[in-house]
Amino acid sequence: LPAGPTLRLLQYSPAWGAPSVDPRCTKAQAYLRVCGRSYEVEDASAAAPGWSPLLLPVLRDGARAVEPDGLYAHLREGGIDADAKLSAEERAESAAWTALVEERLGLALLYACWAEEDNYAAVLKPAYAQRLPLPLCLYLPWTMRRRALSQLARRGAMGEGVAYRLGGEALEALNTRLAGRGSFFASGASAVDATAFSYLTAVLRCPLPRDTLRAHLKSLPALCSYVEAFSTTFFGSFEPLLPSPETDPRLRPPPLTGRPTAFPYAFGADEGGGGEASEAAAGGGSASGDEPPRLSLWAALRRPATR
Repeated sequence: LPAGPTLRLLQYSPAWGAPSVDPRCTKAQAYLRVCGRSYEVEDASAAAPGWSPLLLPVLRDGARAVEPDGLYAHLREGGIDADAKLSAEERAESAAWTALVEERLGLALLYACWAEEDNYAAVLKPAYAQRLPLPLCLYLPWTMRRRALSQLARRGAMGEGVAYRLGGEALEALNTRLAGRGSFFASGASAVDATAFSYLTAVLRCPLPRDTLRAHLKSLPALCSYVEAFSTTFFGSFEPLLPSPETDPRLRPPPLTGRPTAFPYAFGADEGGGGEASEAAAGGGSASGDEPPRLSLWAALRRPATR
């Protein structure tokens, strides 16, 4: 592995067999692994005060902390470049594919995770709450959802048809490109592969009750094989997929009663060995609520909880 100071990646912890509950954190890990650069992972739930969990992943390079907007430029400046083997023409093509993944598939995933009420309440909200320290776990998922909905509204993607059409078109284009391939380019995995893997594995692994994107991806076996091969090559394994709460009644949340109840999903089981318990990100607040959720002390102590 290339020598250099120890790199530490502050990220949300793994979930459902994915390297992180958040695809942006998964991308950072995948990029470093494609480059063959060693690094250490620091879990956000145990991080020191003074960081913003809305700006993850954060790369600690010596005494310097680099936020997401400058993370990859900083790595390239230090000689850690996943595209080092690409020609100028291939770099331009890579930028186009990266934009397709992040702007289309990423937008559809954002809608599925944060705008779909069932998905947010049953999976995303408790998953993020479990990965944040007190008191952030009590209100940050609500804040993250508000930001996601605002982003979707600004981009005209608040309609289910629009979001899933864009995501479906991106999946079909990726399937056409990657069918029978192990990477986008003949020289091997590059930055665009790290990007594609991070979003595709999030779509494939997050056991959402309303899993329109996941169902579309699973109908494209060549694309699923690409995700499996990348995971095996760079992360050492490809764990069995968890079922969706829609297809496995044991994973469905209890009906809301107005009282705080312990959430039944065993979110840590998959990280310890891949249980049959319930991709990306804890209850509070409706899509249009004007104030964050109010949790009792009893509910806070039994987090993750619903109200």
